[in-house]
Amino acid sequence: MKKILFIALLFVSATLWSQQLSTLYKSGELKLVPDAEYAKNNDWNKPVSDNKQIVVAPDGSVFISLHTGYSISKFDKNGKFLKEFGQKGKKTSDFKFTPSVEGVLDGKYLYTSAGDGRLHFFDLNGNWVKTMSLKYMPLKTMPLSNGRIAILGHVPCGNGSKQIVSILNVADGKEKIISSEFEAYESGKAISIKPYTFGKEQKMGSRVIISLPLTSSGFYRPRLATTTNGTLVIAYPSSGKVEIINNTGKIIRKFNADIKPEPITKEDMEGYYQKADAELKKIEAEYKSKTTNKDFLDDFIAQWKQENEKFRDPSNYPATLPYFSEMIVDSENNILLFRFTREQGSNKFDVYTYDSQGTKIATSSFVSDKYDLKINPSVFKFHNGSIYSVLKVKNAVGNPLRLVKFDLKKN
Repeated sequence: MKKILFIALLFVSATLWSQQLSTLYKSGELKLVPDAEYAKNNDWNKPVSDNKQIVVAPDGSVFISLHTGYSISKFDKNGKFLKEFGQKGKKTSDFKFTPSVEGVLDGKYLYTSAGDGRLHFFDLNGNWVKTMSLKYMPLKTMPLSNGRIAILGHVPCGNGSKQIVSILNVADGKEKIISSEFEAYESGKAISIKPYTFGKEQKMGSRVIISLPLTSSGFYRPRLATTTNGTLVIAYPSSGKVEIINNTGKIIRKFNADIKPEPITKEDMEGYYQKADAELKKIEAEYKSKTTNKDFLDDFIAQWKQENEKFRDPSNYPATLPYFSEMIVDSENNILLFRFTREQGSNKFDVYTYDSQGTKIATSSFVSDKYDLKINPSVFKFHNGSIYSVLKVKNAVGNPLRLVKFDLKKN
């Protein structure tokens, strides 16, 4: 009888906890409150880097990679630094390119990816287990269940590239492609200034190419996440579509997010143009002080002014902003879609929340008083109702980077 009562109490506690986040989202604005005891004695001596990733293991230990080195840092469940492992080198177990920690596979193996397409697997003590090589560059990966990993990959192809999503079986190395989308290179949607030759030996360097705002494929490529039971979630910023997929690649659920994307207006385009024109004037003043060749300068500036008119051409832009910027799945398996915003430097992040069945919960916002928020799935991880991240302290003296654990509270 006591055993049955104990199990019942555990079930009630788990149910209450499982409702906590979804209930909080309904309260509107949420504050990220740092745990003052977590990682408080760390002597953080890592260089400041915006290119970093964090992984939280099932036991609460944390692994961090920074793209300024060739090792992985491990911290215990209380945020205490334990060790570093991995090194640059030519051995199979070594890193040739700076690694990114990606996830923990089946609760046993931490794995990393890098620009050379190699995946390194380690046990949770940092001991190397195996290395696998892909034939393309992985942009993002997610650990699924039963030894499988979902991969978003970039494959150059003729006059464009393919964005593929595949599922890799780590045991035998076989991949199943579940989606593939060709993307043509569109040079017309970028400023392009030809190098100018004046005389047989004098010439400007390489061609100047600058992409126009909102034309990068990075804004629209699929976003990947994984649930607590190893199911894949794919969300599409170009359409607002969300798919739930099992580890064999079968779609088990899909829905369209209840989001109305904001149009890109003439005012937006004119703002982009004015900003580009101001930058051009700075460059023109700089070149005037460095070159004595008036023909070169006049041609260079004339090209740039003509190209700047592209900022005002609606055909160079999509009709709307992306439906959302990022997607994160929390520790209750709720799906969080973060609003794509025009604001720069804002420390407020609006989020549309949906349960695992695709039913909308609420529209909320996250704020922080102490830290500069950067809502990026690579450094914003839910675990047991809390959020783990590596962020910069506002107005910090010295190195501002911190490993931090947040609780969500009503503001």
